[in-house]
Amino acid sequence: TPSCVWCRGTEEHAKTKTASSLVYLLPAPRPHGLERHLLLPPNMRPRITATALAAALTAPVCGVQGASSIAFQNPEYSKSAPTKQNGVSWPSLDTEKSTYVYVHTSDEIAQPTEFFFGSNVPVYVAGDFFNTDDMSTKMATAGQSFLRYPGGSSANKLLWDADYDSYPYFSGYSWMTADSKYSMEDFVVTINNTGATPLVELNAALSLVYGSDVGADYFIQMHEQLLAYGCDVAYYAFGNENYGGWEPPYGDYPVNGTLYGEAFLVAAKALKKAYPKIQIGFVGEYDYTSVADDSITPASAPAAASSQTSGPRRGASQPNLGVVIDDWMEDILAVDGAADAADFVVIHEYYFKTTSSVPTNVELLEEVGQLSDMRDGVADFFAEVVPEATVPPIILSEFNLVQLASAGCGATLQFINTIWHAEILGEAIQGGDVAALMSFSWADAAENCSNTGRGTRGDYGLVSYGSDTIEDGTPTTQFYAYALFNLAFGDSMVNSTISQGTSTKIKTYASTFSDGSVGIVIVNEDSAAHTMRFDGLTTGAITANGWVVASSDPDAEDPLSADGVTWNGETPDTFPLETSYTPYSASASEGEVLEVDVPAYSVTGIVVYY
Repeated sequence: TPSCVWCRGTEEHAKTKTASSLVYLLPAPRPHGLERHLLLPPNMRPRITATALAAALTAPVCGVQGASSIAFQNPEYSKSAPTKQNGVSWPSLDTEKSTYVYVHTSDEIAQPTEFFFGSNVPVYVAGDFFNTDDMSTKMATAGQSFLRYPGGSSANKLLWDADYDSYPYFSGYSWMTADSKYSMEDFVVTINNTGATPLVELNAALSLVYGSDVGADYFIQMHEQLLAYGCDVAYYAFGNENYGGWEPPYGDYPVNGTLYGEAFLVAAKALKKAYPKIQIGFVGEYDYTSVADDSITPASAPAAASSQTSGPRRGASQPNLGVVIDDWMEDILAVDGAADAADFVVIHEYYFKTTSSVPTNVELLEEVGQLSDMRDGVADFFAEVVPEATVPPIILSEFNLVQLASAGCGATLQFINTIWHAEILGEAIQGGDVAALMSFSWADAAENCSNTGRGTRGDYGLVSYGSDTIEDGTPTTQFYAYALFNLAFGDSMVNSTISQGTSTKIKTYASTFSDGSVGIVIVNEDSAAHTMRFDGLTTGAITANGWVVASSDPDAEDPLSADGVTWNGETPDTFPLETSYTPYSASASEGEVLEVDVPAYSVTGIVVYY
């Protein structure tokens, strides 16, 4: 392959060896140089199993080829509408409310990209979980096009090469590199299976423990090993939530924004000098303020950190009992050159953190409005510390509607999380406050809720994992928001306005596809069904396919608390959804409005064909 100048063994040999056989693979000469690799002892050289090598020899190169100079932009992003089907007649409902929407198909207001439809693929999940035909089908169904590895706090613990002799501080996390876990090789296979763009987290703790230069060299070796696997990664994040006392090496070594910012700058300069296409971001915050919670017992802070705030804080997605280092953003930005070296800023937010009260549906749905706070907050930090610097794009690379440690734990598995995720996808694209979204997580681990006010079990995953009651790989409620956007949202967002029957309970997100079709996602937070009348679509006769996601228990006292969904009236258990369940159909003649009914508490996707 182009990146391989020397291999121990041929392609044919690699194909016939067992998976446990190791083949050393070295990248072609790069600006950083190859010589240091040749001087490494065998146990330090980048390595790849023969099976993975055989796959890499025939697989397309993964990663972003020709990435935009601005992070998370893709002016060539294009998407065709799903194939039109002969569906069943759109169900007529007993509606008392009508909502008129004008779709301005020529008024583009935002540019969606693949970077809004991402999630995390954590190293601690079993290695064979992600790379099955079933999982690839479900990832495709949910339109997963941007994947982050090793997912969350694992970033500050994982040694991709398992070199615990050189870096013994991390030996306590050696289980992460066990054969049974999801390795970097496995991640590359997932990227090739899905065609997704990779984002890789670097172990910032290594730089803080062993020195910035050591860390930078280690990260270049990591990138070159990914190249050897056939994966040209363009996006790297420096660590994970390093502002928090729950992240190594807090308590063992000094950690503050200045030290982190200096280490980030060294890593960024080294990576970009060796591989100029690389884009790298730092872990940031968007709020100064500690949010008080009278149920919190302040955590004691190890002396290693200069200052800290206990308790939950917006812009810092810590557990309810945690320590957040004060002046984190200010100190990073005060490091000379750090702001200019940052291609993006990483923000995490698990919105509801309170333990003392159970969140209502209204409280949870209001959280989506905080997206603008993120952009404003980051911009305020830059204006205060480095006013001459350009504010880089923001990636929300971990988020969910609640923390599992909060009193809202069970809401993660309830139907409200379908509506919540549909709104955050639509609002993020429309508002432009963040440039990329990555839900946490594609799979995580089900937990028993300590507060059962919204259910006894919680799970961040788009599919279940480690549950006592649900089979691994079963889509959870939030999965269906992504599946609906994958079908009914195009490559250009256009303006849609509610012209009559104004209701704050109805939200519409309209778009066009590259083939001229129109996609509309409708979120109905109302307890009543609505007749939706769409104008601006009929320059001629049109037909439409549609899909409705509703509560699995629509007659319950609180349908939003149901633990499942229906897809066009059926319980979905076969994938892909597009070909397994017949869509609804509607039509309109030239000059007429397109009229469809949407149920109470539902998310509906429509594709209009000309």
